[in-house]
Amino acid sequence: MRIDITHARLRPDDVAEQVEKLEAYTEHLREVTKTNDLEADEASINLPSDLAQREVVGALHQELQHASLKYIFLLGIGGSNLGTKAIYDALTGFEDAILQDHTPRIIFVDTNETALISSVTKLIEESIQSPEEFLAITISKSGGTTETIVNTEIILSKLYEKCGDSMFERIVAITGEDSAFDRLLREKNIRTVYIPEKVGGRYSVFSPVGLFPLLTAHIDVDGLLAGALDMRNECLKPEFSANNALQSAIVHYIHARDGRRISTHFIFHPQLESLGKWYRQLLAESIGKHEDRSGNVVCAGITPEISIGSTDLHSMAQLYLGGPHDKLTTFIKTTKSEEGVEVPKNRFFSDIVPEVSCKNTEDVMSAIYEGTMQAYQDASRPYMEVVFEDLSPYEIGAFMQFKMIEVMYLGVLFDVNPFDQPSVEQYKIETKKRLKE
Repeated sequence: MRIDITHARLRPDDVAEQVEKLEAYTEHLREVTKTNDLEADEASINLPSDLAQREVVGALHQELQHASLKYIFLLGIGGSNLGTKAIYDALTGFEDAILQDHTPRIIFVDTNETALISSVTKLIEESIQSPEEFLAITISKSGGTTETIVNTEIILSKLYEKCGDSMFERIVAITGEDSAFDRLLREKNIRTVYIPEKVGGRYSVFSPVGLFPLLTAHIDVDGLLAGALDMRNECLKPEFSANNALQSAIVHYIHARDGRRISTHFIFHPQLESLGKWYRQLLAESIGKHEDRSGNVVCAGITPEISIGSTDLHSMAQLYLGGPHDKLTTFIKTTKSEEGVEVPKNRFFSDIVPEVSCKNTEDVMSAIYEGTMQAYQDASRPYMEVVFEDLSPYEIGAFMQFKMIEVMYLGVLFDVNPFDQPSVEQYKIETKKRLKE
């Protein structure tokens, strides 16, 4: 994976000023990795090298894997769900959505919306015959997430109807140690794995939160971790030109400071849409803060958007190219081409768009991508490119680590805490008030 900021439209002296601001923090991150513990706020950067957690999820996987396993019900929301879904969709989910042939399948139960829950309970009623055919993984670090607990109660009740007490052998809970949920789980002898205390949900994909469900779905988690570890080391280099996270953070900060507070990730692979949604939470929840570290009201933040190429060129390009200069765009693509599907030689409508004759779908997408870059340049719109070598676990892991370190750098530049989310608690408190009525 590489980043190209050639067209980000930055002044060298402005970049140098921001690099200097981040020198001490870059050194701090290097010190965190030297300890290899999970006690710092930035503990998540040590997850890719944490062999103990990899052994825990590996042993649990060996214990619970079964040839009859068909469905993995993942009960979580936000940081307990988005990272896993991003990786799953990137590597199998796009094909899975069309062909329905990936086994075992992860069923993401990530909302209390009635239609979704009804479809999942119907699936259980019609398709589950024995406990070996499913795993139910419930994830809540606090142990009290309303949406997750509601779905856990409903789904486990349906599974109990089908399998009785043997259902309990097919449940895994991932939570914070000694939460109220954890204590109840221990009473019922349900297998429990812990999320490190200092690792927040949006940074937790390389912990058991992501590793265990992905491993059970036969995703190469070791490739994922290898990519994350290599990228972590790249993103701790002091040189601006060698540090992807440093570059992206500074580009985002300078443009936000100058009024471009909307960050659009234009992704030219539809199977990466969930990866964009994972980053949307990471950036929004980490940097969108009412107060700075000193308690001053700043209402800081960058608004993340996701567009899919080329689909959204027909819905958003007019705004991006002709609208207000309040956006920074990051284009995401891969350099590895698939074998394109040929446009038939004997066309039905050969007089319409004659340029596509003797071309294939890869030729067309390449022309669209390059044409979009040129249009942005002609309109003097700033953009970056993130280029994957391929859509592999290694590259996906590298991208996610790059983005997590990017927002840590942004926390320093905006002088906000990128590891908390105090405003999120407001809706949770109000929700529980109304449920008591």
